[in-house]
Amino acid sequence: MAAENNLIHILHLSDLYLESESFANVFRMQLEADLIQELRLNRLAYLVLSGDITQRASEAEFRAAFGMVDGLVKRFGLDASRVVVVPGNHDVDWDLSEDAYPFIPKRKLPTKLLEGRYIPAGETGTRVRDDEKYQKRFAPFDEHFYRHVYPGERYPLEEAEQFLWRENPEERILFLGLNSCWQIDHHFTGRASIDALALSNALDRLNEDREKYHGWLKIAVWHHPVTGRGAMNADFMQQLAVHGFRICLHGHIHEAMEGFHQYDDTRKIHIVGAGTFGAPAKKQITGIPLQYNLLTLDPATGEMRVDTRKKEKPHGAWSADARWGDKNEPKAWYGFSVRAGAR
Repeated sequence: MAAENNLIHILHLSDLYLESESFANVFRMQLEADLIQELRLNRLAYLVLSGDITQRASEAEFRAAFGMVDGLVKRFGLDASRVVVVPGNHDVDWDLSEDAYPFIPKRKLPTKLLEGRYIPAGETGTRVRDDEKYQKRFAPFDEHFYRHVYPGERYPLEEAEQFLWRENPEERILFLGLNSCWQIDHHFTGRASIDALALSNALDRLNEDREKYHGWLKIAVWHHPVTGRGAMNADFMQQLAVHGFRICLHGHIHEAMEGFHQYDDTRKIHIVGAGTFGAPAKKQITGIPLQYNLLTLDPATGEMRVDTRKKEKPHGAWSADARWGDKNEPKAWYGFSVRAGAR
């Protein structure tokens, strides 16, 4: 769905922390005003949410988040095929996570406990993970949000099936959403990674019709960073690179960033991190405003432009965020080529 000038606009939001319907409505109105009045956009091609949609994974928060997404979809001419959503660590239900570790008395414990699947609970016993209950950590994300964004679909509770596939043959664009929180729970809060089997299953689908997807722009989306502070293991990026992915979108670090993963002289992945769209003041990084990204692709040239927008005050207006390039003459955007082999 290119705009009248044939440009493809991708709205990238992350770390929304939507806590109520009123909060979500205010932030949606402010965002729409910026896109329509300041950026002169009446249509978008895609909406991407790279996790931490809620603060505590509650039903009310997820319903507020869906209301915001539904409003943006209707306002900017989108549909479910043009929305990409992945969960963040704040979208994991901590209560269900705790329930998945029942206490087992010491005398009933197995001889050997598997690393990462138990929580010490003193001398009298241990909390051991129940795998069936453990998978239900994402049930509220599915029940109150995902299945409403994607009518007729369900978010898989089986880890190996947790990937989102959205393709557009007309524009030759493929989005792959992955869950970097598949091992995260209330106790193991820093265990971010990409499940190798889920990635393999997704890439198998790509390889089944490799000729069809040859030359497409392939974009991967997840929540946690793969470079810088708090980065998860990035070995899987090699697999994405050799399968032709050119861009990855993420959030989590509450600060807009750019980077790239270099596989060889002709294959690399541009890394686009979005700042926090709606974090409470106590969760913001000092000196970093609320942010979002607007990616604009020119299909004719293969050039991608990333505009970063900022909001200094929660109830203020969005504006250009000049933070890229020369420190003495910073710009509010940066660009790169997504053509195969481009440096």
